[in-house]
Amino acid sequence: MIFIELLFASGDFQPHGFCYQWNVALVWLNVLSDLLIALAYFAIPIVLLRFIHKRKDLPFSWMFALFGVFIIACGATHLMEVWNLWHAQYWFAGAIKAITAAASIPTAILLARIMPQVIDLPNSGQWIQANAALQKEVYERRELELDLRISEAKYRETAELLDLTDDAIFVRNMMDEIVFWNRAAERLYGWHKEELRGRTTHDVLSTVFPMPLKEIEAEVLEKGHWEGELLHKRRDGAGLVVFSRWALRTDSNGKPISVLESNRNITQSKRDEKKFRDLLEAAPDAIVIVNKEGRIELANTQMQAVFGYDKPEVLGKPVEMLLPERFHGKHTGHRQTYFREPGGREMRAGLELYGLRKDGTEFPVEISLSPLETQDGVLVMSAIRDITHRKKTEEALRSSEERFRLLVSGIEDCGLLMLDQAGLIVSWNTGSERIKGYRADEIIGQHFSKFYSPEDVKEGRPGRDLRQAAEGTGFKGEGWRVRKDGTRFWASVAIDPLHDERGHLRGFAKITRDMTERKRAEEALERQRNELARSNAEMTAANKELEAFSYSVSHDLRAPLRSIDGFSLALLEDYSDKLDADGKKHLERVRAATQRMGELIDDMLNLSRVTRTTMLLENVNLSSLAGELTEELRKTHPERRVEIRIQDGVEAEADSHLLRVALENLLGNAWKFTSKRADAQIEFGKISSNGTATFFVRDDGAGFDPAYADRLFGAFQRLHAMSEFPGTGVGLATVQRIVHRHGGRIWAESSVGHGATFYFTLGEHTLLKDKHDQ
Repeated sequence: MIFIELLFASGDFQPHGFCYQWNVALVWLNVLSDLLIALAYFAIPIVLLRFIHKRKDLPFSWMFALFGVFIIACGATHLMEVWNLWHAQYWFAGAIKAITAAASIPTAILLARIMPQVIDLPNSGQWIQANAALQKEVYERRELELDLRISEAKYRETAELLDLTDDAIFVRNMMDEIVFWNRAAERLYGWHKEELRGRTTHDVLSTVFPMPLKEIEAEVLEKGHWEGELLHKRRDGAGLVVFSRWALRTDSNGKPISVLESNRNITQSKRDEKKFRDLLEAAPDAIVIVNKEGRIELANTQMQAVFGYDKPEVLGKPVEMLLPERFHGKHTGHRQTYFREPGGREMRAGLELYGLRKDGTEFPVEISLSPLETQDGVLVMSAIRDITHRKKTEEALRSSEERFRLLVSGIEDCGLLMLDQAGLIVSWNTGSERIKGYRADEIIGQHFSKFYSPEDVKEGRPGRDLRQAAEGTGFKGEGWRVRKDGTRFWASVAIDPLHDERGHLRGFAKITRDMTERKRAEEALERQRNELARSNAEMTAANKELEAFSYSVSHDLRAPLRSIDGFSLALLEDYSDKLDADGKKHLERVRAATQRMGELIDDMLNLSRVTRTTMLLENVNLSSLAGELTEELRKTHPERRVEIRIQDGVEAEADSHLLRVALENLLGNAWKFTSKRADAQIEFGKISSNGTATFFVRDDGAGFDPAYADRLFGAFQRLHAMSEFPGTGVGLATVQRIVHRHGGRIWAESSVGHGATFYFTLGEHTLLKDKHDQ
């Protein structure tokens, strides 16, 4: 406090005004001068401080601050000079001067130290040059900024335009890092642009390339662009097929800086294309798709089958290669006309069209054209059908129709006519005119009910017959019909419905046959059938009577024969000593005659039974049956040497009992008539004669004179003496009746001393069996 009081105290000092003797002019001169100096000193630091504040980038700015402090201190000393004119506070003025000294000394020292640096500062000329360079730089910067603003505006405008497109577009730098990603890409792939900056597109999208990536990048660097199809994956993992276009961006020096990739989603179009191709491949016709220049863009597999070309051989080639050369000129004009006015149409009408195969052969075709609207313009799809078979069929049909027309018009034994849906007659042939008496000009247009009797018309039979034909597969029936002259005839009628390709009823075909004679024959046959039935009844009764008579004959004749034979044997045994040789001989002849008479009765009964027995047809193994019979024959004469040959597997559809009787007689005769030979041969078998199974029994025995062959099968007919070969002469007659009952026939071939062969057939049953076996 003492220091402060001392500092601001005046003490015993006199103010400075006493020194100037209070000369008014002198006092005010110093006052004004000191005030102006102080004001200047205080203004300079303010300017320096503002300058330092505005130019913080200047070197030595701290030096300007020291100068400011020093100048302020100097200004304060001048203010104290004015103050001390009237006050004597010299201690305070001295303190301010001390402060000024303290500020000036560091300022002077520091100024000395930085003087070399200050000397190195540019001079005015340099500053002018620097200023000019600075102005130029400023101008260039302004131009650059203007270009940058323009570029940014263009980039922003381009980005906004790219955001408007439906194609997914993104830009990546040469390190494949994404630097731009439009909204369509966000929609397509599901990634936002903020998520993808700096990431690699091929990793994000799991790109599958159609060729190695290095080859694609090399093509982009060489040509500046590339396009093709890529497989991408969305954020959700779904697969996409895109048509991608890459464009290379370079700087002013031609250095690559980025790649713009534009991708269009063609997934659906690829599916549609696959469906379209599948449809093309499934088409039964040859399909060829042609562009406006007439070159083939696409073809299906059926084209290969029809024309003989492989697909690569025709793609890009003129479609005229599939046509004969004589059509090339006209076809070009027709093709150009069609492209001017495309539309679905068929090229068959009025034209004979032909295709040309790879081997040079021509064939008729039918062609249908259809326009296809595509991104590349209008294409034309041609469906080509080989109608060779149809042409042949049509030609055959025309020929057949002509033959049918000639045939129908020439048929006279049946009436052929056509009816419309209402039953009106639309055609008439000669047979109809002959049967019904109407000429074509008289009857065509009339209703077919004209041929029915009045009572049938009244009952509605014509309409009923027509409805039955229309609703079903046709009508067939018989009945009385009326001719033009009013006479009636028995007719067999068939009415068939006629439908078009769509199944619509177009009319009827009617066939009428005059069956009057057959009707009369049937009636006569019926009368004969009734007569025959009556005869059969009478015959049945007669057979029963005959059977009773046969039984009576068998019983009544056998009894006296047995008595004669018995008594003859008793005489030989009991009175042999009383009889001489002639007596005994006569008794033996009596006994032989009675035994022969018994055999004859048995054979007659057998022959009668063969005729009356009911037949039961079954499969009979004749080889086995013949074997059994020959074994029985061997047992009767075991001492005989007979070679018997029986063919294996001989079968027939016949009555087994009757066939056993027949073979028993035939084989028994062969055994009997070979008895005079020391070594005999008997054979049984089957041969085929004109498709008919023929059985035979052959032997090498006595044989017979073929001149008497017609007597063989008569009852009681013999060609050999009883003393030579015993028998009754009924056996072969029995065999013949058995064969005839089977619907067959029997005959024999022989010569005296060279054996005989008996052949027989067994009718239709055996014929069918034989064909089945074959």
